[in-house]
Amino acid sequence: MNSQATILYARLHNVPPPDDATPGTCGAELLQEVRAVLQEPIARHEGIVAQQRPDSVLAIFGNDQREKPDHARRAISAAVQAVHDLARLNRRFAARMPQSPPPRLALATGVHLGNVDVAPARNGSGTAVRATGEAVEVARLLECTAPDLGWSIVASQQARRAAGLPVESGRFGSVALPDSSFVDIAEITGLAPQRGPGNAAATYQALREAIVFNQRLQDRPRDLSGAAARAARNAAMHFSIEGYRILRKIGEGGMASIYLAAGPSEEPQVLKVMRIMSGGQDDSLQRFIQEFALLAQVKHPNVAQIHRQGFSAGHAYIAMEHFSQGDLRARIAQGISRADAIAYVKQTAAALQAIHRAGIVHRDLKPDNLMLRRDGGLALADFGIAKHVAMSITDTAHGEVVGTPYYLSPEQAMGQQVDQRCDLYSLGIILYEMLTGTKPYLASTAQDLLDLHVNGPVPTLRPPHQDLQPILERLMAKDCDRRYPSAQHLLAHLFALGL
Repeated sequence: MNSQATILYARLHNVPPPDDATPGTCGAELLQEVRAVLQEPIARHEGIVAQQRPDSVLAIFGNDQREKPDHARRAISAAVQAVHDLARLNRRFAARMPQSPPPRLALATGVHLGNVDVAPARNGSGTAVRATGEAVEVARLLECTAPDLGWSIVASQQARRAAGLPVESGRFGSVALPDSSFVDIAEITGLAPQRGPGNAAATYQALREAIVFNQRLQDRPRDLSGAAARAARNAAMHFSIEGYRILRKIGEGGMASIYLAAGPSEEPQVLKVMRIMSGGQDDSLQRFIQEFALLAQVKHPNVAQIHRQGFSAGHAYIAMEHFSQGDLRARIAQGISRADAIAYVKQTAAALQAIHRAGIVHRDLKPDNLMLRRDGGLALADFGIAKHVAMSITDTAHGEVVGTPYYLSPEQAMGQQVDQRCDLYSLGIILYEMLTGTKPYLASTAQDLLDLHVNGPVPTLRPPHQDLQPILERLMAKDCDRRYPSAQHLLAHLFALGL
């Protein structure tokens, strides 16, 4: 039978190993009481246990079709009550055996609302029913996410909204699903006091305190053997970003995936998210962290604004400004007037001046990295292969070609050391492309394209742009000593020409 219900999946952490749970030991007594701690809140809130293991429980909360749906509220209430009861159990055993207290258990819980397939359980399962379906898998994923975020109870926003006002929530975020979609999540922090006899404020405060106490226990090392290890590995395949709601994926880069997200203030932001690989053989993480470190040094209206960098559930991320008008590449495809082309060159030069003053060489300047704001302003972004000229540890070996081939300077094409003048060469190519709608150098192979950057003539601008040829000659000079010494000199020359 398929119906809409709320799934609760809860799993214990810091469970005593089997050797410590033999009859007559403290661990055995503790595990005997844990089963009741997990089952009683579920029964009290009219849930059905669909799977019971020594360290976990899966429960279904549904409604008769004649009743007003309240299964989400009951499921979240059961989760809160289970955390509270486990906290009391921990304290009771710690007081009972002060000389050799057992390990304190922590509970991680995921709650999700959706369609569930319910069928009679197989013989010997220990339950009357079994549940399958997407809602079950999402609830399991949310439980895996809870310890990574340091939350006791992770509920999907769908379940949180259906539960109504009696549920208190704190932080929020998003979790990636295996199909590359996302589920918005909320941290459950307690239940709101209700009117009526027996609803003392102290009772609800005790629930909140138990959740906080449970979160502290989650920080302890967890046993990741068996099923727990598999769950942890499954969780690492996805990611969650606390404080952000993922709206959609908008791009894929060499190191990171790009997502549009709603930040803490609900203002759209862009998240660059990179999975942290094990083994330490890849320097991508170093480059990723370096990108934030470089950008954080620069505050300029023509440089993309960076909000923060962080780590979450095996991923690193950078939160940055969202550009609603896209990039310069799309703008070039539409056609750019001479006046707009010159304005974009001046804004790009101002951005280069700002980063060069901070000792940063971009090394990958191209239309894709020049972003447009709603007011028409331009900002330089994507510092993934930028490098501080004073860095003693570089991210490229001598002779390695780094950058986008169409916009590479000759010294980059030859794998030589570069300085700020390589960015000015790339700006010259962008100027030519904006004025003509085509790239100055085209070739059938990458090697032929690199050879044109090194040996090909500077392209000629046709009327009505021939008066800008001297500027293009200096920007795209093969010998970097013949280029403008700096972006500031370029801006001064444009000003002197009245451009």
